[in-house]
Amino acid sequence: MVTPKLAHLVADRMREQIANGELKNGDTLPPEAELLRQFNVSRPIMREALRVLEAENLIQLGRGARAGATVLTPTINTASRYGALYLATQGTTLGEINQVRMLLEPPLAALLAQRKSKGFLSDLESCVVTQRAALARQDHAAAIAAVNEFHQQMVKHSDNSALNLLAGMLSDITAAAYPRLLLSRPNQRAVWVRTEESCAAHAQLLKLISDGKASQAENFWRKYMLETAEYLINNSLANLPVGLPRSNS
Repeated sequence: MVTPKLAHLVADRMREQIANGELKNGDTLPPEAELLRQFNVSRPIMREALRVLEAENLIQLGRGARAGATVLTPTINTASRYGALYLATQGTTLGEINQVRMLLEPPLAALLAQRKSKGFLSDLESCVVTQRAALARQDHAAAIAAVNEFHQQMVKHSDNSALNLLAGMLSDITAAAYPRLLLSRPNQRAVWVRTEESCAAHAQLLKLISDGKASQAENFWRKYMLETAEYLINNSLANLPVGLPRSNS
């Protein structure tokens, strides 16, 4: 059995402190001397532990010898990058991503329709307005971006953090993939047509959610996702390997 390095044990303990709220986003870690006393380790071990946490985007090391480290709580974007990297290295396809989204997004549409407070609707409405404006000027790249944003806004307003993470990661992956399809000449026309159909579907889903029709919203969105799966197969896009989402940082 391999014994973990002491630096990794220190990093594990600090991760626990972040997870249980002892260390919060924006907190400054104690000075190095205090950390050495707290963990009873040498300076090289502590510095290695801090570098591990920095590599995981859990802290940001300050510049200069006297500057402390700032705590960065995990974000969906951070988790998505790791998840997307794993999926990309496994040869995951766009069709497989759509299959999972088909399991997640229809129930999410129902949850949003059931929500008593509908303040989130303005974000979805903004996406639909942007989609229509982009189509009116035949800017399909902008329309695709607004279509992807609609999915991301649905996920953003989920109260379920686990669903938010999973659906958000998959949405980020497809947001990176679809602009590539637009540049593929054999598929260009099919992508344009599907984008127009997607914009119409988003407007319809928005109305169902706004009217509080949960079961209709779920069934409609499942049908839409099934049609997307057929579109991917019929246009030889289902086996397209996914890439990595662009960094927002």
